[in-house]
Amino acid sequence: MALGRRLSLRGLCVLLLSTVVGGQVLELRLKDGAHRCEGRVEVKHQGEWGTVVDGSWSLKDASVVCRQLGCGAAVGIPQKAYFGLGLGPIWLLYTSCEGTESTVSDCRHSNIKDHRNDSYTHDWDAGVVCSGFVRLAGGDGPCSGRVEVYSGEAWIPVSDGNFTLPTAQVICAELGCGKAVSVQGHELFRESDGRVWAEEFRCEGEEPELRVCPRVPCPGGTCHHSGAAQVVCSAYSEVRLMTNGSSQCEGQVEMNISGQWRALCASHWSLANANVVCRQLGYGVAISTPGGPHLVEGGDQILTARFHCSGAESFLWSCPVTALGGPDCSHGNTASVICSGNQTQVLPQCNDSKAELEGSAASVESAPYCSDNRQLRLVDGGGPCAGRVEILDQGSWGTICDDGWDLDDARVVCRQLGCGEALSATGSAHFGAGSGPIWLDDVNCTGKESHVWRCPSRGWGQHDCRHKQDAGVICSEFLALRLVSEDQQCAGWLEVFYNGTWGSVCRSPMEDITVSVICRQLGCGDSGTLNSSVGLREGSRPRWVDGIRCRKTDTSLWQCPSDPWNYTSCSPKEEAYISCEGSRQLRLVDRGGPCAGRVEILDQGSWGTICDDGWDLDDARVVCRQLGCGEALEATRSSSFGAGSGPIWLGNVKCTGKESHVWRCPSWGWGKHYCHHSEDAGVICSGFVRLAGGDGPCSGRVEVHSGEAWTPVSDGNFTLPTAQVICAELGCGKAVSVLGQVPFRESDGLVWAEEFRCEGEEPKLWWCPRVPCPGGTCHHSGAVQVVCSVYTDVRLLTNGSSQCEGQVEVNISGRWRALCASHWSLANANVVCRQLGCGVAISTPVGAEGGDQLWKARFHCSGAESFLWKCPVTALGVPDCSHGNRASVICSGNQTQVLPQCDHFVSEPAGSAASEESAPYCSDSRQLRLVDGGGPCAGRVEILDQGSWGTICDDGWDLDDARVVCRQLGCGEALNATGSAHFGAGSGPIWLDDLNCAGNESQVWRCPSRRWGQHDCRHKEDAGVICSEFLALRMVSEDQQCAGWLEVFYNGTWGSVCRSPMDDVTVSIICSQLGCGDSGSVNTSVGLREGSRPRWVDSIQCRKTDTSLWQCPSGPWKYSSCSPKEEAYISCAGRRPKSCPAAAPCADREKLRLRGGDSECSGRVEVWHSGSWGTVCDDSWSLAEAEVVCQQLGCGQALEAVRAATFSPGNGSIWLDEVRCGGRESSLWDCAAEPWGHSDCKHEEDAGVRCSGELSPALFPVLLGTRTTSNSLPGIFSLPGVLCLILGALLFLVLVILATQLLRWRAERRALSSYEDALAEAVYEELDYVLTKKEGLGSPDQRTHVPAENYDDAEEVPVPGTPPSSQGSEEEVPPEEEDGVRSSQTGSSLNFSREAADPGEGEESLWLLQGKKGDAGCDDVELSALETSSVTFL
Repeated sequence: MALGRRLSLRGLCVLLLSTVVGGQVLELRLKDGAHRCEGRVEVKHQGEWGTVVDGSWSLKDASVVCRQLGCGAAVGIPQKAYFGLGLGPIWLLYTSCEGTESTVSDCRHSNIKDHRNDSYTHDWDAGVVCSGFVRLAGGDGPCSGRVEVYSGEAWIPVSDGNFTLPTAQVICAELGCGKAVSVQGHELFRESDGRVWAEEFRCEGEEPELRVCPRVPCPGGTCHHSGAAQVVCSAYSEVRLMTNGSSQCEGQVEMNISGQWRALCASHWSLANANVVCRQLGYGVAISTPGGPHLVEGGDQILTARFHCSGAESFLWSCPVTALGGPDCSHGNTASVICSGNQTQVLPQCNDSKAELEGSAASVESAPYCSDNRQLRLVDGGGPCAGRVEILDQGSWGTICDDGWDLDDARVVCRQLGCGEALSATGSAHFGAGSGPIWLDDVNCTGKESHVWRCPSRGWGQHDCRHKQDAGVICSEFLALRLVSEDQQCAGWLEVFYNGTWGSVCRSPMEDITVSVICRQLGCGDSGTLNSSVGLREGSRPRWVDGIRCRKTDTSLWQCPSDPWNYTSCSPKEEAYISCEGSRQLRLVDRGGPCAGRVEILDQGSWGTICDDGWDLDDARVVCRQLGCGEALEATRSSSFGAGSGPIWLGNVKCTGKESHVWRCPSWGWGKHYCHHSEDAGVICSGFVRLAGGDGPCSGRVEVHSGEAWTPVSDGNFTLPTAQVICAELGCGKAVSVLGQVPFRESDGLVWAEEFRCEGEEPKLWWCPRVPCPGGTCHHSGAVQVVCSVYTDVRLLTNGSSQCEGQVEVNISGRWRALCASHWSLANANVVCRQLGCGVAISTPVGAEGGDQLWKARFHCSGAESFLWKCPVTALGVPDCSHGNRASVICSGNQTQVLPQCDHFVSEPAGSAASEESAPYCSDSRQLRLVDGGGPCAGRVEILDQGSWGTICDDGWDLDDARVVCRQLGCGEALNATGSAHFGAGSGPIWLDDLNCAGNESQVWRCPSRRWGQHDCRHKEDAGVICSEFLALRMVSEDQQCAGWLEVFYNGTWGSVCRSPMDDVTVSIICSQLGCGDSGSVNTSVGLREGSRPRWVDSIQCRKTDTSLWQCPSGPWKYSSCSPKEEAYISCAGRRPKSCPAAAPCADREKLRLRGGDSECSGRVEVWHSGSWGTVCDDSWSLAEAEVVCQQLGCGQALEAVRAATFSPGNGSIWLDEVRCGGRESSLWDCAAEPWGHSDCKHEEDAGVRCSGELSPALFPVLLGTRTTSNSLPGIFSLPGVLCLILGALLFLVLVILATQLLRWRAERRALSSYEDALAEAVYEELDYVLTKKEGLGSPDQRTHVPAENYDDAEEVPVPGTPPSSQGSEEEVPPEEEDGVRSSQTGSSLNFSREAADPGEGEESLWLLQGKKGDAGCDDVELSALETSSVTFL
């Protein structure tokens, strides 16, 4: 930058002294370019031409040069003597144009003198590339479109008034586009400005450029026109019939190609093509296309280009054409035609309503040709022979529905278009959804019809489809092109896809122009070289084509003439290896992945960087697109990924975002910069591949970025090596599972149209070989799903005595690490034995001494898993391993061996050690888990047996029972034994009741109990536990949800987290776990936090594979892990959406409303989801759905299900689509529907309802979003109000009479049942005595609280000796006690306040506070915090 500052200061002084020299305009030219409007910039001074130094050369300077020369707009500023070294003086050091000046002389510039005397050389000569004075815009390519000329400021269309064919000929010749074949007018001008070029061109046709043609102002100063002039140029401009003298209207078809008349080959020559020739020559219509020789018997003079006419075109050049691989013409195989000769003759109108007879030959040549204004085309398939099938009729292009669409239908389409054989018939909008009408449905061709609309079908325009079902085809003439290389994008073996198979291309003769066409078509620059020094390619494949000779007018390889297609066109040593100018390599480094990091370019054998001057998101977009890394998320500066080394290749890059390569963007020039490596540019991209919908970034549905959207990959032929490449690219370890049959997103139904053929060693999925799905259709049963893990490889480090015993080691990031024996159980060991094929685990002996290489992660296996990576794992806070604490196992070694069946009916003796290591291990199909507690170490206790998960009743449930559960699950010590379905009521069987563990048992089902499956409980008495390894996470802040002091709940207490080292990955995982976005930052500027608390953990170092903070390695749990000033304060980027429209918790009714109607019970249906109101699409909307809405809102019965946005279109999201209710659901949420937010509708399809009833006053605040106020009071004294009061009083009297009769009846019943009541009292007293004795309450002067909501079959039972007045009746329990927290039977208590558990904004209360939503329950734990908090759990 020092040099830059020196030049700037010097330049400022020079600019202050310099102006236009002598008031004269500097003469200017561009030298040594391909045409007049590109080249090295040279100025003329004192009669001598000299150059300009490119030190500060910019697009603004280039724009003035192009304007002064009449060369259009500036499109490039190649520097560093790109157009060669100049000769003579260096007149200008630099210029400083604003970009609006008329000439360079008008710009500020340095003094004009020979700067060679100042040690400057021609190595820095500036260059310019201008667009030219004229262009054809808006057409199919650069050789057709609207005529526009550059005014110096903008492109302006030319009027069609007095526009002549000679003028068009000059334009086509100047653009290198052959000859003008069409001049059309009436094209509407662009509405943006309405400007028209104010001159008429009067070319004679021989001028070299349009700008030298005579011009005259439009008559009267106004150009009379009906629109812009439009020109079409073509190399296939002239056609004739070489006759035998009998008639001018029949003969051999010939075309003028580059001044030479060539006969056409009859291959693919059809009556449709012939009809176009007759029409173009004014010879009426085609009668037939006879075979046989005419004047030429084949040979080199026969043109093998294939035309794909529909028959309705006016000129042959209007038809699509391909020339690559044209077959040799056998003798006498030249195209011929017999025309009617009558220009006014018309063919009979086709009868499209009548299908051709099944089995008829229907040959195009033999069938009587008729006039058919319908046209057929294939679109969005990359060429004329693949794509979505579309038919033009009545002025509109429409599609075909895929119902019944098959290869027979596709054969008709391919033959009709002259595209060879049908390879595939695609459905489900494989090539994208079309628009306009759907012309055909249920097409049922025999395959021999001449036109697809002549096949049997439902009838023209009759269908029951949507455009997501559009049909497509892939024909044998469909072509694709690629370069195959292990590590480069723009250099490699050239391959072409033909007839459904990839094959090589032969290199003879392949001149520079052919290589240029290939490189340009691949987006790899405008030039390249044929590399003949590479070795022989391995493997075998077709060598499809040789003898390719492209011409300048060819815009793609497909238009280039060549030898015919041949499976073996040349020898293997003649396969073409192409190196395009784009063979420079690009990479992103030092971010841990291929799609984020410092930008580096490989050139001349050295990796170099880009200076960040002017670096922005447009530049980043080009980098991400070039690397196949999806969309650009961020453009970073100031060496945010570290300083690079080596050269700095580019500076002051100014991409528009559309360029194919970053080095093709305007810049100071290659190697030109004024930067240090402290200014290296970087990029963060979304990536080409991702795993979506899983537990984290390392598992889920495989999706790739198409450049516009994420598209799922089919599970058809998806291989494990491909999965390995994906996992490695994402930094997710190794692939451990590949699953299929994942339903596709129904919103679009798109599927990636290629199969990846990775070998497993490729660095990125982008570089893997790809092939179109067989036949163009990806056969699948759903999207593919991949699971990656860092815990993939496990082994036993043996002592030589056996391969099935030894120290357990896991491969972590390519390094084998021994496991710490802390929490290592026989269940874990059994999984290792099974995974290694070593039978079952016999024991887990004490291992060798530990060390730094020990991996401290804790696995929580049930013992039934097949692989260790399937077990839950935690790593946060794991203690250091003591010496001799390495995990080991002795396996049985017999893969077929089975353990003896466990005898679950024999309880272990009370007080026995029951050590897992000493107890004989047995085969136990039962499994234990904790559910609905937010992690594996807290929740409702459930046991799997006989294929069913069941619960444990809480009768007698205490800490001794909980200790067995926590130990069995490897979850540490028991903190609490919860009852009364604290974690919600389970389902299924209740396996155990009256459990009475000693606390030392190895498994909970070995404790004394009522016997298996015997109980007298209901699921509202389900037992639960909270173990010491239970973890929870929250942010503590006074007023924010997603920013605050980070706290973790461990060992029954909330404590802070230390911030060292806590990098971006760790913060990202924390924010994601809290539902606060995917990124954040550690705030080190906040003051010291008040109060004291544990500082539980430090040195957290998360990896990308970790899905929660609990899996991140860290320092061990410690009460004071750091000083108070190191407590972490996190600010996350996102905000969690409100779960309710209001701040308070809400019911489903409050998440539904009607808007835009004439009453509160009619209107557009709107639902609340993910923090906002949205609408419902009317697809499948019927009275059943309306009935559910009306009932949910308390609006009576549904009168009408309204569609098509009758109550006006809504705004925001369309949350629901395809809602299907039975009509009896209590809530709209209970009905079947598409996933939230997945809709293909617009707001013009918003659904509504009309209900019969009036809202009750209590519902008004819900639907109107307001609170009731005292303003409603006067309404009571209206006439309806008075009537209501009278009726209410009468009803009250009736109720009093009924109550009196009921009390009298109950008194009589009580007298008759006194014996039963006495017996029941005795039973309950005995039960209370047993409970009191077991819990050690000590004093009988207590009573048992049984909440009435949970025990509807029990009453409060007084303990003898307790005064009855000490407790109120059931009806007198205050709400605070009823909903609050009650002490547990065990006496263990954790203090959490309701505020901590319900952090506001409508979120559900924490299960730790009040159990399942809506269930008051008897809560054993109260979590308290004085501030608002966000909490998640393990």
